[in-house]
Amino acid sequence: MFRKRSLPIFSLLAALSLSMLPLAGQGSRVSAADTAPRHETASPVTVITVDSGTDPDTSKSKTCVSDTPCTLRRAIVQARGLSAAERPVLIQFDIPQDAHEGYDSTLGIWKIQVQSTSDPSVFRSLDGGQVTIDGSTQPGGATSGPKIFIVGPSTGSRDGLLVGANAAGGHDGNTIRGLAFQNFKTHLTVNSNDNLIEDNWFGLSDDGTTPYLRNDDPQDGSGSAGVALSAGVSGNTIQDNIFLGFDGVAAALRGDDNTFTGNYVGTPADGIIRGKQSDPSLICTSVDWLGGGGISMEGNNHTITNNVFAGLRQEIFHISTQPDAIRVTGTGHLIANNQIGVDAADVQVGVCGRGVYLSDSPKKVQVTGNTIANSGLSGISLNGALYDENTLRSNLIIQEADWPFVQGSLKGEDAIQLGPGLPDDFEHFRPAEVLSIDGTTVSGSSGTNSPCPNCTIEIFLDDTDAVTETLQVLTTAVADANGNWSATLPFELSASQGLRTTSTTAQYNTIPYMHAGTTTGLSTLYVSGYEIYLPLILRGQ
Repeated sequence: MFRKRSLPIFSLLAALSLSMLPLAGQGSRVSAADTAPRHETASPVTVITVDSGTDPDTSKSKTCVSDTPCTLRRAIVQARGLSAAERPVLIQFDIPQDAHEGYDSTLGIWKIQVQSTSDPSVFRSLDGGQVTIDGSTQPGGATSGPKIFIVGPSTGSRDGLLVGANAAGGHDGNTIRGLAFQNFKTHLTVNSNDNLIEDNWFGLSDDGTTPYLRNDDPQDGSGSAGVALSAGVSGNTIQDNIFLGFDGVAAALRGDDNTFTGNYVGTPADGIIRGKQSDPSLICTSVDWLGGGGISMEGNNHTITNNVFAGLRQEIFHISTQPDAIRVTGTGHLIANNQIGVDAADVQVGVCGRGVYLSDSPKKVQVTGNTIANSGLSGISLNGALYDENTLRSNLIIQEADWPFVQGSLKGEDAIQLGPGLPDDFEHFRPAEVLSIDGTTVSGSSGTNSPCPNCTIEIFLDDTDAVTETLQVLTTAVADANGNWSATLPFELSASQGLRTTSTTAQYNTIPYMHAGTTTGLSTLYVSGYEIYLPLILRGQ
């Protein structure tokens, strides 16, 4: 396994330059403000003020007009029944600082203990569109993090909020902001389009330092999912939230054109994991940090950017596969500038499963500028018989332990793993070969029996230990029509440093039957003196 170490120290030792991949500073949040789509919210026509932290009944008809006090349940019932002329709607909070209203004076939070219903979800769905539930409107209380906590009943087998009845167009444009969710199966289900989910906690304890476990059982985790998007939805943005401890996935993205940005997944509220084991015999065991699952994607054209995934682990049988940080199916996604296995203090705490898994024949996926440190399985894994047109660029993969060979697997794990289900032509296509390293000048050609005209060659720094890594992106080159290329390195290699390459095709059929924009796996290691490692070939000695 791996030893926990500081990324800045490691950067100095390995001469890494991460300027193109800015990491969150210690204790800072990754902000999505500059990257997420804008969801403009008009001033509310109707304002409903929740003035009680109780939940006295489960009526589906009582509103804050018909009955007092105004509870969250009644506010939702009232909002869903409003006409188009009475929207947008703001559900705000003004609950007294009273223990009988769920107020915790030590933490400055209000906990709404929700009653169980006979329905799968404890609340009626937010129908009609343009409804904002904003926990940050609550006066007083905590100065950071959510003030309003919504707690599911009993053993956490019921679902929480439902956003929209369907994606037909009449229930869109809602906002869920500044809430904390505990003890639900699926905490938030999104059935409509163009919704904004921001600044919420999913699955965290009251003080935000540990997972809130259903049934107080690590195997149950904090829930099955934090946010689940239904098939067919589009235009939703999930940003600046924190997800922790899920026994399924933190977020399931379905539909098209949805965005997941600036979130922390697997960490406490400040993004810094303090309970991570450093003893190799204890890492990713039942005594290690329980970060839960990552995210899954299906559908088309999702954007996953500027997130932190760290400490992911589930309480599962030891021979079971630990969760992927990002599991990808579908077409046209962008996965960029994410920090996987590195927490907000820039410490490499790792994740217990894969970093990024392109599974089930994805197409036109761009995986660019991500940092993946100390994944328990492959950094990036590729698979699928119809895999095509997926581009991998400028990803740093840092690993202290040997890549494992999982029992029953056909292939060992690797920095970029070529899975057993890939097309043979892709699997056997060799990335660019380095022919000469002369000071800072490097030149080469296409890989053996793999002509690659006009391909883009990316050149990575690695050290000369037995572990395949991409420690730094040194430079890129574009091959000529014969596949020959040259480039200038930013510095001369030391005796303990070498180069690895990938090739990205420029035209259809360079790799037989595959489209332009397809990136190969990693090359063998090339060092000064014309030595090639793995397999060992000596030249010019």
